Amino acid sequence: MANVRDVACALGARDEAGRIANVLRQLARAGIRRIALCANGCRDATLDEARTTAEALALELAPVEFREALGHDAPRAIAAMQAWRRWPDAPGVLMVDADWQGGFGPMLAEFLRDALANPGAITGVSGHVRDPDLDRRWQDIARLAGSPPSLRPFLLPQYVPLCTFARVSPRFVASPGLFFALTRRAGTPWRVYGAWDGRLLGNPIRGAEVAARVVAMLREDACAAEAILTGCAASAPPLCPGERAWPDVEAWMSCIRWEGSP
Repeated sequence: MANVRDVACALGARDEAGRIANVLRQLARAGIRRIALCANGCRDATLDEARTTAEALALELAPVEFREALGHDAPRAIAAMQAWRRWPDAPGVLMVDADWQGGFGPMLAEFLRDALANPGAITGVSGHVRDPDLDRRWQDIARLAGSPPSLRPFLLPQYVPLCTFARVSPRFVASPGLFFALTRRAGTPWRVYGAWDGRLLGNPIRGAEVAARVVAMLREDACAAEAILTGCAASAPPLCPGERAWPDVEAWMSCIRWEGSP
């Protein structure tokens, strides 16, 4: 079985100076030593705190900074690409949120042990959307894809075997619905780690406006996933914009493809 110390973590953070140190400490408790961080339009000391903590914990930190925010999920796509580029020997990429609180390190270690024991699959978690109709829709999407109905592919943590990105570009991590549908279409199975308890993360409560935007994006992602899974989309689907800065994601990824070229 692969060593958790070789796993790379992809992390997107926006104005998380008060939380990023604990997140890195908990990642270290779980055995993670490699972290790709996308600082997403931060106006505080998130990146400085991350560097200080990483140095203290002897973590390998590979930061990418954007002056303007890229929108929901897009920073994670950048971080996933950075992780793949920086550590091509990694068995996979772990994705978590930068606003988690509490001592979740041991629970994350168990998640990683389970994921690494199933190296051919993407490991996610179950959960619910507060909108019952939308939650049922995602349940139907999971069934349509031949995945566990309790899976919610937009929830974290997720462990993605690195070989996945050879078939489906990490740019699609910016749209969980597209990434889920495209990886299933490519033949990559998804599984659920049932022991994860998101209530222990102490996530800060977001305002009603933010929650409404997230629900709207999940609807958009559901449409994208359904189009792929039912064959209604082209073989190379257009990126679903939502409130995500797709052109910036594409521009950054296009630039890094040139690095090392003659």
